[in-house]
Amino acid sequence: MEFAKALVKARKEQGMTQEQLAARVYVTRQAVSRWETGESTPGVDMRKLLATSLGIPVTQLLDLPSDPVCQCCGTPFSVQDMPKGTEADGTENPDYCKWCYEDGRFTSSGLDELIERNAPYLMAATGYTKDEAVSFLGALLPNLKRWQEAKNENRSGNARRSMLYACPDCGNVAWSMGRLSLSCCGNPLEPLVARPADGALKARVQVIDGSQVVTVEHPMTKDDHLSFIAAVGTDLVRIQRLYAQQEALARFPLQGPCKIFAYGSQLGLVELS
Repeated sequence: MEFAKALVKARKEQGMTQEQLAARVYVTRQAVSRWETGESTPGVDMRKLLATSLGIPVTQLLDLPSDPVCQCCGTPFSVQDMPKGTEADGTENPDYCKWCYEDGRFTSSGLDELIERNAPYLMAATGYTKDEAVSFLGALLPNLKRWQEAKNENRSGNARRSMLYACPDCGNVAWSMGRLSLSCCGNPLEPLVARPADGALKARVQVIDGSQVVTVEHPMTKDDHLSFIAAVGTDLVRIQRLYAQQEALARFPLQGPCKIFAYGSQLGLVELS
């Protein structure tokens, strides 16, 4: 989706006016209006700030090509003379280009090295400055297959691999980045397994005054209430404890894209977004 349409869609989904968004990214309402009409376009760093303020992945605002791209460097395979990578036996790998993956091995050892190596090519293709090219690649590449897989190899270093626990007797909540042997009130605790909401819960996630606000429709009675709402991102996990006869609401500082979960003893763990 082109930038202007993506910006309008994300802003309206968050229930924000142009004035409210402008205040969050330190520009005028007129500047936001020009972006949304396509009269002008912001730079890469402003798009990052917009994405954070709207609580969406920055890739939604980067005008990425619709063609398949190398899942290591992000270069579209539609580029002239763009060869596919090869396995050790010479067979073609459909996910990576030859410049990134050859004879069954990646040609760059790390993300920073690849960004610095490819920035000049992006500058030549787009007219970006060096800083803009590095900023663009730094936003795009971590979302590609190679770097996602590399990040998830280290379970303890990725908060998205967190495990949540809840005691069925006292309601104590615990979390870990990796499986632990836990017990509470004499009960051995197993990691909670999330399921889709599937209409069981109706929730709204908004960005309000620089915070991510989660509101869930639930009766919150003594016998049936949510115990917590959690926001799980790449680097942070935040948990808001809830109690009976209290509004099912949580407010978290903006932390970029994250998954939202709610837990109740009767519902179990439900993924809201």
